[in-house]
Amino acid sequence: MDARQKPAQSDEIDLGQLFAKIGDFFRNLGLGLLRFLAMIRRVPVENKLTFLTSLILVCGLSLSYGILLKKKFYESSMILSSNYLNKRIVDNTIEKLNLLAEEEDARGLAKVLQIPDTLADNIALFEAKPFVAETDLIELEVLKEQLKSAQEGNKNSKVIDQVIQRIEIENRHAFEITVRTFNPTVIPNLQDALVKFFRENDYIRKRIEINKQTQLAKKEKLTQESKKLDSLKLVIYANYKSMAEQGRQGSNNVILSDRAVTNPIEVYIQDLNLYNQVQEVERQLYIQPDFEVIDGFTEFSEPSSASLPKILAQAILVAIGVGYLIVALREFNNYLANLA
Repeated sequence: MDARQKPAQSDEIDLGQLFAKIGDFFRNLGLGLLRFLAMIRRVPVENKLTFLTSLILVCGLSLSYGILLKKKFYESSMILSSNYLNKRIVDNTIEKLNLLAEEEDARGLAKVLQIPDTLADNIALFEAKPFVAETDLIELEVLKEQLKSAQEGNKNSKVIDQVIQRIEIENRHAFEITVRTFNPTVIPNLQDALVKFFRENDYIRKRIEINKQTQLAKKEKLTQESKKLDSLKLVIYANYKSMAEQGRQGSNNVILSDRAVTNPIEVYIQDLNLYNQVQEVERQLYIQPDFEVIDGFTEFSEPSSASLPKILAQAILVAIGVGYLIVALREFNNYLANLA
């Protein structure tokens, strides 16, 4: 019996030692954290001169930069949408504008954008990014393919077609264009210049013109067809009126049979469809969705650049970090000297 109980006692002793070691580990970890916090607190107290010098130098340089050297800048964004714009065209255009903005002489940028030199001289930077992320476009295409696959042999194919049209992202060809200036009052005047600059690009201008001509020709064709239907409606009306009068008189004259008479309901439905198509063409011509500004620039009174309090707060944090770094390097140097 005693021989059988010894292994159990040994197991209980080992388990107790395991829990004790785990407790010691967490206790030492907590003590180590407390020692580290105490050291962080003690270092600035023991090295007041180092930290004070670092604070004065860093804050002085930061404030000098913020007050004397750094100009306040203002930012505003607009969303430009065009069926003919793509990321490569926009990036290439923005890069050219930034190269002109970086030149000391602003006349080059002023000439390209057709704006006054004083306005161009206040422009610091242009930025552009797609309004809809590329990952969203990829997910959209995958979803459309899945719906098309489900559409094969499906009785509700029309419903699926409508769903596919619904999930089309309206602003997939839209870009957010941001301008950074040193004077906020130039922002509203800059919008017209930028829109005109993109619109008069040969690639885009030709496509806008041909699309407008196509829409006008389509409107003319639909209008002519609508006039023909109006004439046909008058003939049908006169024919039915004549049949009604002959029916009341009990005449034996021969008239067109029902099968030879055009269904008036179909004529009126077709006329309504033509009317809706004309209205849609007029809407397209007015809105010009192939090139439009979805949201324009806004003039802000507050600068986008960091304010002096923010610069000072960042400088204090940097100065504290520099102080700890100097102390650490000095202690490491003393350690190496003792080894030597």
